[in-house]
Amino acid sequence: MSLFKNNRSKEIKIKSKKSQDFNIKTLSLVVSAFVGILFIALVIYILSFAIIGFTNFGIQNILFTFDFNPSLGQYSFWLPFFTTIITSVIALLVAVPLGIKVAVFTKFRIRSPKIRKYVLIIFQILAGIPSVIFGLFASQSLGILFQGAFGIQPNSIFNGSIMLSFMVIPTIVALTLGSLNSLDPNLISNPLALGNSKTRAIYKIAKKAARQGIVVAVIIALARAIGESMAISMILQSSPSNSLFSNGLFGVLDSGSQTIGAYISVSMFADGDPERIRPLLYAFGLMMLFFSMILNLMILAFTKRKKQQNSKKYFKFEKNISDFVLFIPTQLKILFERILFPSKYVINSITTENISNYINDRNFNYKFKDVYHFYKLFWEIVSTLICAAFILWIVGDVLIKGLAFSVSNSQNALSLFTYGKNTIFQSFLNTLLVIITCLVIAFPIALLIAIYINEYANEGFVKKTILFFLDSLGATPSILFGLFGLLFFIQTVGITSSGTAGNSLIAGAFTLMIVIIPSFTRQLEQALKNVPLEIRLNSFALGNTKWETIRKLVLPIAFVAIITAIISSIGRILSETAPLYLTAGLSSSISTTLDRPGTTLTTHIYAQLFSASPNAVGIQFQAAMITMILVTFLVWLGYIIIPNRITIQNWISTKFKNIRSFVRKNKLKQEGYNV
Repeated sequence: MSLFKNNRSKEIKIKSKKSQDFNIKTLSLVVSAFVGILFIALVIYILSFAIIGFTNFGIQNILFTFDFNPSLGQYSFWLPFFTTIITSVIALLVAVPLGIKVAVFTKFRIRSPKIRKYVLIIFQILAGIPSVIFGLFASQSLGILFQGAFGIQPNSIFNGSIMLSFMVIPTIVALTLGSLNSLDPNLISNPLALGNSKTRAIYKIAKKAARQGIVVAVIIALARAIGESMAISMILQSSPSNSLFSNGLFGVLDSGSQTIGAYISVSMFADGDPERIRPLLYAFGLMMLFFSMILNLMILAFTKRKKQQNSKKYFKFEKNISDFVLFIPTQLKILFERILFPSKYVINSITTENISNYINDRNFNYKFKDVYHFYKLFWEIVSTLICAAFILWIVGDVLIKGLAFSVSNSQNALSLFTYGKNTIFQSFLNTLLVIITCLVIAFPIALLIAIYINEYANEGFVKKTILFFLDSLGATPSILFGLFGLLFFIQTVGITSSGTAGNSLIAGAFTLMIVIIPSFTRQLEQALKNVPLEIRLNSFALGNTKWETIRKLVLPIAFVAIITAIISSIGRILSETAPLYLTAGLSSSISTTLDRPGTTLTTHIYAQLFSASPNAVGIQFQAAMITMILVTFLVWLGYIIIPNRITIQNWISTKFKNIRSFVRKNKLKQEGYNV
C-alpha cells in the first residue's frame, strides 16, 4: 500500500512539473506575441493620424512635389528627407572607413587582451553618450572649430554630419569586430603559410570573408543616422527651404536646413498652431517608418541564408560587375608591378614549379613589398587616434565646462543638490524614477521573450515571426516611439494627472519600455545562448524538465550576462530623449510623482534650447556632466566590476582580514604580549 502511495505521489509530482513547464512555455509565448501586438499597434496608431495628415495637406502636396514652403502651404516630404540622406551619407563616408580600420586595428594589431578590452570599453562610453550631449558638443565646440577652420557656420549640415559620423562609429566598430571574431583563424594563418604578409591576409581574405557582417553594420549605421532627431535638431534649426540648392555644394553644407527627424521633433510643440500641423508630422513619421522597414528588410536579406544555387548566381553576378568596374585599375596595377618588379621568371605555362619560383623570387626581391603593409597600418593607427582624440575631447569638454559652471558661484553648485522645480537634482530624481519603473515592467517581459526564443521555440514560422517583429521594433526611430506614446498613453489612455491634455513620467516610462524591449531581449537571448548546450542535456538526462533546467541551471550561469544586459538597458534609458520629451514634457511639476510631468537629465538639457535664461548653456553642460559621469559609471560597472566581482570580493576580504589582524596584533602588544 505504501509503495502504491509513493508511486502515486511521484506521478503527481511529475505531472505537476510538466504542467508547470507547459504553463511557462504558454506564458512566454503569449508575452512574445506582445512584441508583434506592440509593433502593429504602433503602425496602426501612426497610420490613423497620418491619414488625417494626407487628407488635410494632400497626398500630391506631400509625396509628389519637392517644394517646401509653409507660407505657401507647400509641405513636401522629400526636401527634408533629402537633407536627411545628405547628412547620413556624409556621416557614413567618414564613419565607415574609420570604424572598419579601428575594428581591424583592435582585432589584429592589439595583442594584449587586457588592452583590447579597455579599447572596447572606451568605445562603449562613446556609444553610451546621449544624443543631446552630442548635439550640445557639436553646437558649442565642434562647430566653433569648423567655423574657424573652414568658415562654415556651427548650425550647418556639415557640422551635423560629422557629429553623426562619430555617433554611429561605435555601431560600425562593434558589428565589424563581431564579424571578424566569428571568422575561422585559419583564414589568417593559411595565407601566412603561403608567404603572404599578415596585412594582405587581413584585407584580402579576412575582410572579404567578413563582408556580409560589415554590410549589415553599414546598413544599421545608416538607419541610426536617418532616425536621429534630437541631436540634429540642436544643430539644424532652420525650416526646410526650396533655396537649399541655390548656392551650390558649399551652400548645402553651410545650410542649417532641418532633416525630417529634426523637423518633426521641433514642430511638435512649435509656436503658432502646432495642433494644425501635427497630422502632417504623423504623415512624415509614417514615411520614416516605411524607410526604416526597408532598411530592416535589407538587413534580413543580407543575414538570411540563401540556397547554394542562388548564392552561386549572386557571387557570379557580383564577380562580373567587379571585373568590369575594376578592369582598368587592375591593368594599371599589373603594369605598375611589371615596371617595379621585372621578374626573371615568366609564367607562360601554369605549372607549380614556375608559380613557386615566381612567388619566392617576388617575396625576397620585391622592393615595395612593405609599402602596402605600412600604408594600411598607418591609416589604422590614424583612424584609432582620431576616434580616441574625439572621445577624449567630448568627455573632457563636457566635464570641464560643466564643472566650471558649477563652481562659478554657489547658487550653481547648490542646484546640483537642492530639490526644486526644474532643478538638476529634480531631473536626476525623475531619471531614477523612470529607470526603476521602466525596468520593473520591461525586465520580466524581455526575459520571458528571450526564454521562449532560446529555450522553447523551434526553428520555424513562429520564431521567425517573433524575431521579425522584434527587429522591426528595434529598427524603428525613437522619435516614432515618442509619437506613439503621445498618441496612445496620453491622448488615448490619458495616464496623466491632467487627463489627455497633460504629460506624465509614467507615460514616458511606458514608452521607454517599448523602446528598450528589442535590444534588452536580444541581449538576454545572447546571455542564455552562451550557456553550453551540454548543461541542458545533462539536466534532461537526470529527469529535470525544461523549466527546472532553466530556473536552476541556465539562469544562474547566465547571471553575470543578465546583469550586464540590465546595466546596458539602464544606459539606454538614460540616453533617450525623443520618447520622453513628447510624453513626459519639457518642464517638471513641483512634486515628483509618476502621474505628473517631469524632465529627466537628457530632456532637461534639451529644454534649455527654449529657455531665455542667460545661463541656459551652462545649465546644459552641468546636466551633461552629471549624465556623462553616470554613463561612465555604468560602463565601468558593466564591463569591469560585474565580470570581476569575485576577484574584487576576494581582494576586499583579504584587505579586511589584514586590517583585523593588524588591529589584533596592536591590541596584544598594548597588553604586553610578544607578537
